[in-house]
Amino acid sequence: MHYFDGDMGGIRTYFEYRRSSGLDDFLVDDTTWNDLSGDDVFKRINMGLSTSGEQYLYYLLRNPAVTRDEYDKRSGLIEIIESDDDLRLKLQNIFMRLGRRRNARTCEVFKPPEHGLKRIVLYIFLVLIFFASAASLLFTTDFILILVGSVMLNAILHTNIVTSNEKEVATLNYSVAMVYAAEKIKKLNYQKLNPYLSSLYDTLENLKMIKQIGFAPIKNFSGEIAEFLNRIILLDLIVFELLKNRLGKHQDDIFVIHEYLGRLDSAIAVTSYRKSLSVFVNPQIDFDSSNIHFHALGLMHPLVESVVPNNLETVKPVLLTGSNASGKSTFLKTVALNAILAQSICTSLSEHYRACAFRIYSSMAITDNLLAEESYFISEIKSIRRIINTDTLGQPILCLIDEILRGTNTIERIAASSELLMYIEKKGILCIAATHDIELCGMLGDYDMKHFEETIEAGGKIIFDYKIKEGPATSRNAIKLLDSMGFSKEIVNRSNDKANRYTKDGKWI
Repeated sequence: MHYFDGDMGGIRTYFEYRRSSGLDDFLVDDTTWNDLSGDDVFKRINMGLSTSGEQYLYYLLRNPAVTRDEYDKRSGLIEIIESDDDLRLKLQNIFMRLGRRRNARTCEVFKPPEHGLKRIVLYIFLVLIFFASAASLLFTTDFILILVGSVMLNAILHTNIVTSNEKEVATLNYSVAMVYAAEKIKKLNYQKLNPYLSSLYDTLENLKMIKQIGFAPIKNFSGEIAEFLNRIILLDLIVFELLKNRLGKHQDDIFVIHEYLGRLDSAIAVTSYRKSLSVFVNPQIDFDSSNIHFHALGLMHPLVESVVPNNLETVKPVLLTGSNASGKSTFLKTVALNAILAQSICTSLSEHYRACAFRIYSSMAITDNLLAEESYFISEIKSIRRIINTDTLGQPILCLIDEILRGTNTIERIAASSELLMYIEKKGILCIAATHDIELCGMLGDYDMKHFEETIEAGGKIIFDYKIKEGPATSRNAIKLLDSMGFSKEIVNRSNDKANRYTKDGKWI
């Protein structure tokens, strides 16, 4: 599926509306979403045939279910659509007709604007002047200038308003199209589906007037004469304002329609995504467990080709060590993404998945914030602070930290990192932290120790198997990489000598 510049901004609008309105208990924040290349994951999954489906799928991925009721709604819909090809084809046909209109600003219909009738009154007044001056020609030519002026004014006004209202027309017409699509789904009268859509069906009763008004007819007139008359009598503008006024009064109902159409279309997209996977499972999410745990076998990253599956079974925080390029960062992202996918679209890319219903946070791809004049280190500690200060509301938190406090010197990094990680553990957060600092392994007794490692072949070639192993890392490869990349033997040997001296005596010189 192709995406043009600005498309993702339109796709995010439903999520942004819900976030600004405070409608959800938990949403994946921007730091975590960007750390995990969330937009790319969305594009891999997205097969949404409608604007509602695309927008709802994006929101769904950033809203991992933290309650059993919400999770059951999602998994139930997916199961029904996955098990009935005939139903899926009928729904796909409805959503194809509804279509993707990424320029439709659907969420603007949900906001309570001013819904006065002033413009309608103005348009009708201008049309009455036209008809009155035209009718007067039967008796006198005294008002011909008024007639000509009326024609010119209405035509100019029509052109200007139509040009400025293009996006708004797309929004309103998509809203009307959603009502018609919901009606078609209701007429399917599919018994297994009906319990999931009762709110949708109830809402349709409030929107009969919308169906009577129909679509805003701007630019829909055929023939030059019809188009000319429309410019003069402003029919499309009057209908547009009537529709806009009516939709404004039913913003809550349109919100419900958009949500339930999105649920259905995104469930179809998830079904298609699951069919494209070689391995996936229906996860087991423990919503009531008081003991934090994460048990998964054969975890895979959704964006990595030829991925090496890995296991993670733990009831304690994990300290992950290993060489450069050995797979630590990819593993952290794999764990985080599987937790999000498991709770959001009821799908885990693994052979087995059972875990708590987590709120997921990460601190990985930190950069300097030049606009705020913040160094890398300040940005990093702010990122970690947001996790520590999170109000858990009694629910478990999963946090992934890559190379903790890498932005400062070794002595302070190790001292501060150990205290931060111990504090995170005492707060009951399931933390998986990757580090190069082997010293932390001896300071964090309450953490599970795991690592990645490499093997060195003849000729100095380094081979990574990308498999996680128990215990702390026992090898280093930075200096070996210097050798394999062709640096002089003098640099390599002197580096090895210094490293061995520090390991033995604790001194660099």
